[in-house]
Amino acid sequence: MEEVNRRGRPRSQATHDAILDAVCDILVTGGYSEVSMDRVATAAGVGKHSLYRRWASKAPLVAEAVMNAYGQQSPLLLPDTGDVEADLREWLLGQARYFGVERNAALSRALAVASADDAGDREALDLQLAGPHRDALLRRLHAAAAGGEIRADTDVEAVTEALIGAMLYRIFNRAKTVDETIKVFNGILDALMRGVRCAENVESRGAHRPGGDDRC
Repeated sequence: MEEVNRRGRPRSQATHDAILDAVCDILVTGGYSEVSMDRVATAAGVGKHSLYRRWASKAPLVAEAVMNAYGQQSPLLLPDTGDVEADLREWLLGQARYFGVERNAALSRALAVASADDAGDREALDLQLAGPHRDALLRRLHAAAAGGEIRADTDVEAVTEALIGAMLYRIFNRAKTVDETIKVFNGILDALMRGVRCAENVESRGAHRPGGDDRC
């Protein structure tokens, strides 16, 4: 039977958690360049062999630490209320508020640096950070096009990439406050929706797509 510590967790899980916590603390205070297997082992109070048994290098270690923290308190995933514009706006505002917390933004920036540091893991790291949001956006936009909320010929992949790009912009732009970011996100969404709304929705919202076919 696996030994259990005083908090009731298996000792191996407690060690694993301590390592991930140590990585996050180093990332927030010093950035990706300050992370090393030696430093993490010291901060976590474990031997380096405990790290190398689990991770071959610091890039996958950083990736797991960041995604573990992200999963514990991630911003809401995309809702589906039947109003695609309201759903997208709610999602964007959730991202703005989540990444407005510097610790959250710092951890996500570190994940991006890790992907650049280890080209072999780049695709996997991108899928971990943006993949769930990208998939949810694609599903919601395809459903909106099929249901007549937006034009049937909408390039949903292009709209999705624009929205993911807005999220990543917030992560890397430290100069913007949350309120400033929300204003930018609202402007981006307004511009996107003017291009993809159906004719009846365009008229009801007082917008029109110049030179385009707004019919669904």
